[in-house]
Amino acid sequence: MRKYITNSRIKLTVALFAIASVTVSCSDFLDTPPEDVFTDDNFWTSENNVKTFSWLNYNTFNGYGNNAGTTADFYFHAGTGLIDDNLANNVFTNFPTAPNATNSNWNEYYTLIRRCNLMLARVPNVPMDQTKKNHYIGVAKFFRAHTYFRLAQQFGNVPYTDQYLAQNDPNVYKPALSRAEVIDNVIKDLEEAIPLLLNVDDNNVTVNKYTAYALLSRVCLGEGTYRKYNLAQNGNAYLQKAKDASLAVMNNSSYKLNTDWKSLYNSVELLGNSEVILTKRYIKGVLGNGIQAYTNTSTVQNGLTKFAAESYVTTNGLPIKQTGNAEYLGDNTIENTFANRDPRFAKAFSTADYAYSDKPYNGLTSITGYVFQLYNNPATTGTEVTTIGQNQIDAPVFTLSEVYLNYAEACAELGTITTADLNLSLNKVRTRAGIATLTTDGANASANGVQIDDPQRTTALEQISGIVNPILWEIRRERRIEFMAWTTMRKEDLMRWKKGDYLDTNSNPDIVLGARIISLIGTNSKTKVNAQGYVIPYAAGVSRLFVSPKNYLSAIPTNDINLYAAEGVELKQNPGW
Repeated sequence: MRKYITNSRIKLTVALFAIASVTVSCSDFLDTPPEDVFTDDNFWTSENNVKTFSWLNYNTFNGYGNNAGTTADFYFHAGTGLIDDNLANNVFTNFPTAPNATNSNWNEYYTLIRRCNLMLARVPNVPMDQTKKNHYIGVAKFFRAHTYFRLAQQFGNVPYTDQYLAQNDPNVYKPALSRAEVIDNVIKDLEEAIPLLLNVDDNNVTVNKYTAYALLSRVCLGEGTYRKYNLAQNGNAYLQKAKDASLAVMNNSSYKLNTDWKSLYNSVELLGNSEVILTKRYIKGVLGNGIQAYTNTSTVQNGLTKFAAESYVTTNGLPIKQTGNAEYLGDNTIENTFANRDPRFAKAFSTADYAYSDKPYNGLTSITGYVFQLYNNPATTGTEVTTIGQNQIDAPVFTLSEVYLNYAEACAELGTITTADLNLSLNKVRTRAGIATLTTDGANASANGVQIDDPQRTTALEQISGIVNPILWEIRRERRIEFMAWTTMRKEDLMRWKKGDYLDTNSNPDIVLGARIISLIGTNSKTKVNAQGYVIPYAAGVSRLFVSPKNYLSAIPTNDINLYAAEGVELKQNPGW
């Protein structure tokens, strides 16, 4: 397998030349291109070339970042400007107030779409086995769908084309499609890709039929809930598709949950892992990351917020603020804070001590006091732990656990959820975690026969955009905890649920508080706490306002608006920008 990866790297280098050749016109003074350089005319001649070309698409998955880079899907939010309610960045992050001239996601995504459209135009004419030809057509449709999905999530209405166009083609500049039309095209691409894709291809390191089902599950759940909560429309047709796509994965006996939740985030090898539908691999000498180094060195760690910490239930399955929950011992000490709590809490953070500027723990400090240990692998040593760019743990991209929770949420949103549905999905995740499973009558939720009544569900914060029923509340909580690896998923969930107010420090002050360290009250510590002893990670007066509808979408880059205007086409800016 290591030889396979090394060969992949060599072929990927060749692919880079191919990309340059097929997307940039040849110099006019060259009558004949050099024989050792690929062009669009001589590249599409074999299955190997097609496979090599497709590998570039996988760069779109950021994982833990590339080498020393911190543009990542996990933990590193400051570099991408991502804001959520789980993670306090070590430097306060606010929403931009004015549109930028450019946006790296916009540019990257449209480059990838153009590459997919080229692949779809050329692969049908490549001399290769029809089954593999169909598969790579499916791969291109998958990546085009995934990319347009992310564009619509971030920007709303966006320009759309499903053709590989010459740069002087007038169809290059067309008015944006509505977000709804873009999503419908995304679903169409995925539904067309699924019967074309192989069941397995290169194990779980490349796209296959079940990767497409997993993405279809994610897209349709997102669209069904977006329409319900943001547009007050009926999204049931999409929710049913989400349920069906999830079941297609769940019914494949090849996929099973790992015994240990933490192993999803600290394994040096996820190749062939039964829970991971698609992984981003890191191989020594080929590609590394810096996730362990950033959480094991003197750099101040990003930290868990008070708001997120209090979402962890006790092992009896009850919320910590529920009346009569004797398992919750309060948070006066770190021992009490972690006692009897969902075991995922202690797997993600140190239970030995908090760490802050005046009192490091094993040389580590955290902006909120909570010390990350989620990504630590005890079998790794030396530079694989301490050196940025040389860490090797793999990143999960699509997992069975996500599919299970997509299924449960879709059932609950459809109003059809039963305890049997929970046992098929969410309860497997809870059993793996080590907390009590749930039962439901379709609206309420119970654990060990005790009906759950979380006072947090009906606070003023929840009333801003609407209170959900108890079973939906617990499914959303489970989703938050299971993916408490600080992925982009949490922000995307908040946007589709219309819960942007969670990110507003005035509406939700607990997102700018950390651990409770009573010993710091009344001291001259550089780490400040409030009157109750909760860490205040940022300078006095720091605040973040979530403006609706403005902050539900990113601004369209102004350079692109101007570029379209020069071609006589209006590319409209998003509301509020």
